[in-house]
Amino acid sequence: MIRNFTPSSLKIRLHVLKNTLVDFLKGYTFSFARKRTKIEAHTKAFSITQDLKSNEFKKQNIITAKSFIEPITILPNEIFSFWKIVGKPSEKRGFVKSRSLINGQTIESFGGGLCQLSGLIYLTSIYCGLEILERYNHSVDIYDETTRYMPLGGDAAVAYGYKDLKIRNNLKKSISFKIVTKEDKVSVEIQHPDKIKLNLVDFVITKQNTDIKVVDTLINSKRIVTSTYKNTAPNNG
Repeated sequence: MIRNFTPSSLKIRLHVLKNTLVDFLKGYTFSFARKRTKIEAHTKAFSITQDLKSNEFKKQNIITAKSFIEPITILPNEIFSFWKIVGKPSEKRGFVKSRSLINGQTIESFGGGLCQLSGLIYLTSIYCGLEILERYNHSVDIYDETTRYMPLGGDAAVAYGYKDLKIRNNLKKSISFKIVTKEDKVSVEIQHPDKIKLNLVDFVITKQNTDIKVVDTLINSKRIVTSTYKNTAPNNG
């Protein structure tokens, strides 16, 4: 019962502290990428473009996150952490309220819509063979095949203090992410000094009924992760 009366802000701070300890125990603490001048010239190596659905508030949140992400250079063996780079999505830091999917419910929250950006970063990363250290799929599938902009299984849910996206640069040279928003499109590209040999990526639904969908992510025909979604009514957001 005590847990139910704990303020959400305190819960978030406690989770941030817990995650900081976990990062230390896993040896991540001193490997996180940071803002720095690029030591190598980067060019476009690979990109993915998606429809930017929903509204202008979501687009503004992506543009705000872009301002934090693009100055980051990720050296070999360094780790890209979505929340360590983007930081807490608050009004003071330029974020606005937009739709978020939390615990299977759509609500308005500061930084809403950033999951499309984290999903694009995740997708480009697995195509380029980067090492995924932490990634979560959404708990429910709110789309159908006519409204879906992200391949089922290709999402990466992020929730500040709770769910992060962590990616290790296992290439021999540094990388960076470039984000482009143009009209109703959003693109994420990985920049690198050289060409990158791309993986063959496929998402295969292995189970589907009225309650759930189960999706295997295959990289070069090898299953690397399984994502399970509850079904819900389609949504155009």
